[in-house]
Amino acid sequence: MLDPRLACALACLLIPALPRSQGKPAKAAKATGAKAEAPRQKVLLVRPTGAYADLPGGGVDPMALLMGEGGKQSAFYEFADRIASLANEKGDEPIFFDLTRSFGFNGAQLREIERRMSKLRAAGKKTIAYLENASSSQYQLAALCEQVCLAGMGGVEISSPSMSVMFMKDALDLVGVRLDIVRCGDFKGAVEPYLLPRMSDHLREHYVAMLTKINNDVVRRIAKARRIDPATVRSLQAKRLLSAKEALAAGLVDRIVPWDGAERTLGRILGTKDYDLVDALGKKKKRGSAGFLSVMNDLFAPKRKRTKKLVKDTVAVLHLSGGIVDGDSGGGGSMVSGPTVKAIDRLAKDDKVKGVVARINSPGGSATASEAIRRALDRLAAKKPLVFSMGRVAASGGYWITCIGRPIYAEAATITGSIGVFAMKPSLGTLMRRVGVHEELIGLDQGAQFLSLSASWNESLRARMQTRVNDIYDKFLAIAAKSRGMAKKDVAAVAGGRVWSGEQAKARGLIDTVGGLGAAIAQVAKEAKIEDFATIHRPQPGGIDSFLSQLFAQGGVLGDPKTRMALSRLGNLDAVLAVLFDSFRNHGPARVWAVTNAVVGLR
Repeated sequence: MLDPRLACALACLLIPALPRSQGKPAKAAKATGAKAEAPRQKVLLVRPTGAYADLPGGGVDPMALLMGEGGKQSAFYEFADRIASLANEKGDEPIFFDLTRSFGFNGAQLREIERRMSKLRAAGKKTIAYLENASSSQYQLAALCEQVCLAGMGGVEISSPSMSVMFMKDALDLVGVRLDIVRCGDFKGAVEPYLLPRMSDHLREHYVAMLTKINNDVVRRIAKARRIDPATVRSLQAKRLLSAKEALAAGLVDRIVPWDGAERTLGRILGTKDYDLVDALGKKKKRGSAGFLSVMNDLFAPKRKRTKKLVKDTVAVLHLSGGIVDGDSGGGGSMVSGPTVKAIDRLAKDDKVKGVVARINSPGGSATASEAIRRALDRLAAKKPLVFSMGRVAASGGYWITCIGRPIYAEAATITGSIGVFAMKPSLGTLMRRVGVHEELIGLDQGAQFLSLSASWNESLRARMQTRVNDIYDKFLAIAAKSRGMAKKDVAAVAGGRVWSGEQAKARGLIDTVGGLGAAIAQVAKEAKIEDFATIHRPQPGGIDSFLSQLFAQGGVLGDPKTRMALSRLGNLDAVLAVLFDSFRNHGPARVWAVTNAVVGLR
């Protein structure tokens, strides 16, 4: 006779489990003959959070991790493309943007989001935004929605772009540090922070003109989305901080709601509490142990995917980000010449990669490293279509690497140009004497003074350094003129270190088109004569070794997105200090820099 317990176990195995979608059988039986419940309304939830990078490096923000925050960067283009894909979703579910968490997008990223939000509008999707205390970035995203709700005790910050430039001359004089600087060109914006106690009038006028052009795109975006006169938007920017009532009266929002949180507000808008929120950005992984080793494993191991062999025609987006430095090994937050050249050469050799878009987010850096990367890109362009797409900044060395005669796309808010170079050496003689330190420099000729910490360049050494800087600047002008099909004198007229917005650069012939990454990819595909193709982003994020490199390498801590968000309040201070620190670390002749100090933010 069969054991009753065994019979029960066999029965459990033989009876198939009911799918969850069939509901609860017990309640269904009781409800026989009664009216079926109406299906609950589905709402797609978009809730941006944290730092967004075009291509997150290593998958973590090291300073945020050390400060007890989540530490992970988010991939901007994954976010943006997911927004665009909602236009193709079947059904008429509303899309709810909960914009209460801290996040930030730069001007170039906001323009990319605007293009994708227009697809939702064209598809007839209902979009609702909820705000509490809205920053300028949060509001610009909200304004692109069909309906904007603002908590009654909250407010809106509607600001124009601004810059903060830190001048070091008085501080250097105070501590007894003298800088020897040689430069080229009639415009000295990059070196003014080291030479002058305050900004010159002509530099201020130049920056105001650039900010005006960048702000025109901000005003256009808000005015178009909210159907407000651009002059009204500009007057609201001058006020900057608006209460809920002021924002409603100005037409910036559609509705003031109680401060009850996003989900209760959504229920009030829908007229029902019976709705299901579905994460439109993808499912979140279940949290596990929070121990150190498990955190390290979660941060690095799952994210570090092996590069799969490509099986179909592909357009590669090569992200070239960070300060440009010489070297053979990678450093977080930097574009290191050796690894970057190797990555470019790999794309050139891959037969499945039919074309490449080089996406640049760099203020420049070493002139020699810039040239090594430019030549690698030139070799790549000789084999397959290559188009440049500029992000937030592609200036000085970041512009140098584009000088190969290929099309250049930039956003209206992009900062580019800064065609100029300089070299700098600190002299600590006064400081050393104050603290009782004396340097004896022993050499066979005056060339040893190049390495002295206490002595300034004499006239002969300064002249030799000026000759080297002149040669590199002449090279910069020559490659830019050839690339853009311009006379060298015409390039010189807009060079000298001047920075330009994307629209200003187009008017001066420095770029081809004001447009985003999608347009650049489309041009590559057209030139490659491919229609059905995949898009990949390179390089892939690294693992724990990349994290440690990012944390401790030169410029790594200053290069991560969240730290930069905080340092934006200090303007160009990190860029100024980076050049100063390198001049102390460098054991050879003074490095020649192609770098801009211009930092623009919506602050």
